[in-house]
Amino acid sequence: MRKRRNVLDIASTEIISAALAPILLISGAGLLALSVQNRYGRVIDRIRDFDREIRNEKIDKKRIESIEVQTGILIKRGRYLRNSLFFLFSTVLLASLSSFFILGEAMTYVRLEFPATLSFSIALISMFTGMFFAILDVALSYRAIEMEIDIERSSA
Repeated sequence: MRKRRNVLDIASTEIISAALAPILLISGAGLLALSVQNRYGRVIDRIRDFDREIRNEKIDKKRIESIEVQTGILIKRGRYLRNSLFFLFSTVLLASLSSFFILGEAMTYVRLEFPATLSFSIALISMFTGMFFAILDVALSYRAIEMEIDIERSSA
């Protein structure tokens, strides 16, 4: 059995070292979330622009067809990006929780290694899941451009 040390015996550098991995994970997830949030905002704005274009202008059938195809793809991209943001924000929450468990263990006699490790592990899984959805969005965004070009060329 491991001998517990008093909080006064633990150097602050040990606490900082133990909390470093969750802190780095929080920073990485935050940067990714910022990028994904920007993409998400652009997708939502583009859907609104298409909606305004259909409601406010007289446009030909080919343009309506193009807008409908693109809107369908944008809605799917919006779901991917929403999911990505959910998992990236969950990563921040879980990594923060892991840091609190590490700090709590350092300041008390309560063993919190299991919840700290569990929350950090789930945070990593959440980060990878968020990145997966972001990658799906990137792949789909390229497909949307290809479809738009095909529709526009076929009408010319």
